[in-house]
Amino acid sequence: MKAIEASLAGRAAIETLTGRPPEHTSRCEATDSGWELQFEVLETRGRLTDNDIFASYLLKLDSDGELLAYERTRRYTRVGNTNLAA
Repeated sequence: MKAIEASLAGRAAIETLTGRPPEHTSRCEATDSGWELQFEVLETRGRLTDNDIFASYLLKLDSDGELLAYERTRRYTRVGNTNLAA
């Protein structure tokens, strides 16, 4: 599986799991067991865009693109990258 295929599989998985499309892919790395990907997802839209809350999700896929695990690793606001409880 190529990186672009892993990224597309990961994007589909994160949208299915969260119900929200990822804003962007921030990591796509081949590992011995498959792929690790990180996606940034808009979780809560603020009244002002400065108050939008994003979350980073780490996904692990096997070499065929099947989801092995996922985890929300952090939450933060758009401006100032204020970290919130994951």
